[in-house]
Amino acid sequence: MFKIFYADSDATLYEHKSGYNTGLDEILEVGKRLDNDGETLKKSRAIVKFDMTEIQSALTKYSIGLPSCKFMLQLFTSQAKNLPSSYTIDAKILGQSWNNGTGYLASDPKIQDGVRWALPHSTWSLGGSTGTSWISSSQEIQVNTSSLYISGSGTGGSWLYQSGSDSFNTGLFNQTFFHQIGLNEQESFSLRTTDIYMDVTDAIQLWISGSGGFSIDNNGFLMKFSESDESNNDKGVISFFSRDTHTIYVPRLVMLFDTSEYDDTLSQIDLDSYAIFTKTKSEYKDTEISKIRIYARDKFPIKSPTNLFPIQTINRLPETTYYAIRDAATDEYIIPFDDIYNKVSCDSTSNFIYVDMNSFMPERYYRLEFKIKDGITEQYIDDQIYFKVVR
Repeated sequence: MFKIFYADSDATLYEHKSGYNTGLDEILEVGKRLDNDGETLKKSRAIVKFDMTEIQSALTKYSIGLPSCKFMLQLFTSQAKNLPSSYTIDAKILGQSWNNGTGYLASDPKIQDGVRWALPHSTWSLGGSTGTSWISSSQEIQVNTSSLYISGSGTGGSWLYQSGSDSFNTGLFNQTFFHQIGLNEQESFSLRTTDIYMDVTDAIQLWISGSGGFSIDNNGFLMKFSESDESNNDKGVISFFSRDTHTIYVPRLVMLFDTSEYDDTLSQIDLDSYAIFTKTKSEYKDTEISKIRIYARDKFPIKSPTNLFPIQTINRLPETTYYAIRDAATDEYIIPFDDIYNKVSCDSTSNFIYVDMNSFMPERYYRLEFKIKDGITEQYIDDQIYFKVVR
């Protein structure tokens, strides 16, 4: 099953316009562009934050444990220019709080009431130190008394890193001796679409569960080229849609978890000849959690003395059946296929799936697709099963 959360706040930090806030821009940017001198490369980094209380509420609502969930960060590309054939984007744990602001890159005069390359525009107090600027590498402020520290360059954001040995010492049961995962999630790209679909499970667990008994503040992700990609001489910029876009491509966090069940009471369909139909409603309220039934039968059933109406006999799809959901207008996958979390369930009546309609943008149509794996073969079912989500 799945649940989608939309970005709570986001902005871009532009080195070439270090004093500008872009909290209301429709675009987030990651990359490097030439400055006005035509030679110097200036960096762009995006920051995006999600509300962890919404995730905790969903965990309670579905009675699911955090370790059982997978979290995917989704950002959709608006435009990409001059990119190298291969590069990596990092999602670092932002180290300081920040204000979203109400500015635009094109504002004239510039608006400075929120986060920007030069400042987080938020006072902070950490480890006995206080300030209003981004923390620099010379400060290296400790988070509580853990092995985590906040570092940066004094501009362009700051992030968490771990100090200490990664080896375990049974005599010193201390967090310092454990490698802390989740501090730097990343996704590599090589001759492929620039849309981000990044596994950030470890980072979400870090924010919700803490580290070594210490809580970790959720200040969001700092999206940037990797250290090697930022430091080389290759230019290139990717523009992603922000939370203020007037499209459906708002930055989102997809929570995937397995609540499937499978009863094999029904006979399995003949995979060489079958038909399916569903009892989807034409419209669903965006507050619904719906159980959508999927009925399968053999396409050319054989009549027998014990089965006088074979055309009405419901069979089951194999246990290795999965679903995906597309936006009907754009054909973009809202929920891609996942062979662990997007399983089709089955009981003694028929196959079924649960869908949380609150995850979708309302007043739009969506389309269900199915995939059946049978050994080395995969069959895809696209029978134009549409439904609309309304307010």
